[in-house]
Amino acid sequence: MKIPQSNIYRLMKTKAGAPPGTLIETFGQSTARTSVRLISFRDDFYREEVIDDLESLPSLIRPEAVNWIQFVGLAEVSKLEFVGKLFQINPLIIEDVLNTEHMPKSEEIDGHLFFVIKMLGRNSETDEFEVNHVCFVLGQDWIISFLQRPSMLFDPFMARIAQAVGKIRERTNDYIMYRLVDIIVDNYYLLFTSTEEKLQEIEERLMKDQSADMIGKIQAQKKELNFMRRNIFPVAEAIRLLLKSDSPLIRKQNRSFFNDTNDHLIYLSSSAEHFRDMISGLMELQMMNSSNRMNNVMKSLTLISTIFIPLTFLAGIYGMNFEFMPELSYRWGYPAVLLSMLVGGTAMYLYMRRKNWF
Repeated sequence: MKIPQSNIYRLMKTKAGAPPGTLIETFGQSTARTSVRLISFRDDFYREEVIDDLESLPSLIRPEAVNWIQFVGLAEVSKLEFVGKLFQINPLIIEDVLNTEHMPKSEEIDGHLFFVIKMLGRNSETDEFEVNHVCFVLGQDWIISFLQRPSMLFDPFMARIAQAVGKIRERTNDYIMYRLVDIIVDNYYLLFTSTEEKLQEIEERLMKDQSADMIGKIQAQKKELNFMRRNIFPVAEAIRLLLKSDSPLIRKQNRSFFNDTNDHLIYLSSSAEHFRDMISGLMELQMMNSSNRMNNVMKSLTLISTIFIPLTFLAGIYGMNFEFMPELSYRWGYPAVLLSMLVGGTAMYLYMRRKNWF
């Protein structure tokens, strides 16, 4: 599988010398326009609309309802800068939103809770990793989600809100952030399941066929695992920091939900360590198979040499051109030597076979 290449070095070279909070478009961004949508709801109320005029956004926020503002696409930097000023979001947060190479983290700045996470998936056609940079900014009366590119991962959850399934409309903004983070974390399980299946396939192949050369696939799985660890494990630390904080934006009754998500990440961490052990074991098995193949080759050559050493000895003796070699005058000397060579070679072969040397 091809691992996405990072643009962080080019980005930092561009930002070098710029003051903190400077907004720079990330390399590799899609040229598609940034779309904005607002979903507001409560027990007896639901509204969903596309926002074309960002200036009208504050007037649409209902303090008594949950307000979920969705930004999809980060190409239009001016829109993100405008919404940052509109909701008094620290420019450093907007800067990190635009930095799609930023690692997962959580922090509270100027009364806003900021959370960064990576949405990971596999392309069904190429089996390559697809990384979607996702950020959440939680305010007192709203939550804003920023997605690098469109994704259908949240669609079932949005449908539950629209259909008022369960008690979802009784929840608060911080619960919505928990659910969105939890959905992304649950999707990680699919990646780990796929990795486990691939490792098991490699193991079965190596066990069945010692001549199989799987070193390339093992190395590919090692790179994939390191890539997932690098993008997933910081999420656990981000949630731990969030739980340790005394932020009033996270209600006490919702902290247990974030703790549950942290438990999922601990399980994934344990699974990743198991996969690392599997990969190490597969590398050892591959090297052992290679060593066994070499040993088998050397054993075959040794057995052949052992059988032919006495035959070579006999051929060497009777290949000498001394005049008074008595056997040279025997009528049946040549057939007798050939017969003795055949009997001797066969006897050695049967002896080694009986000893299970091959």
